[in-house]
Amino acid sequence: MKTIHVFDDIQHVYSEFVANKNYPKLESLNNRGKNRFFFNQYFEMIEGWHHTEQIVIQFNQQYFSLDTGSAPDFMDKEKYMEWLREELLQ
Repeated sequence: MKTIHVFDDIQHVYSEFVANKNYPKLESLNNRGKNRFFFNQYFEMIEGWHHTEQIVIQFNQQYFSLDTGSAPDFMDKEKYMEWLREELLQ
């Protein structure tokens, strides 16, 4: 797992992740699955219950509870990064 510490790094790995070079089955996941898969790859997931859309991650030595049910479509790069920035840089 590559740990992310700077928001600009998130944008970079997100772009690579969405480009789908290493994860050919990404298209077959629903929005919640894409979120979980992405956060599990690049963040320390503290809580990520499979039956809810709530994910708790650690970023910059802080914990963030993300309601991925309110997230825009994972594949919409501009809207998704805007949502994630608001969640992490409050």
